[in-house]
Amino acid sequence: MVSRTKELAEEQKVAIRNVRRDGNKHTDQAEKDKEMTEDDRDSLKKEIQELTKKYEGQVTELAKAKEKEVMDD
Repeated sequence: MVSRTKELAEEQKVAIRNVRRDGNKHTDQAEKDKEMTEDDRDSLKKEIQELTKKYEGQVTELAKAKEKEVMDD
């Protein structure tokens, strides 16, 4: 059960990273299309990275809590 929890957590982290990749691609394209400035693109990428870290951390914490719960039973 613990190993499955770890697998699921890693799958979710990969999904979060994929969203980050897509977001970064969209910001690059918007900057190329002159829809935003280079500074706006950079600040948006920074925000995307911060959100990525936040949600990866939440996945990690939830997985640890579930592992502890399973091990205590």
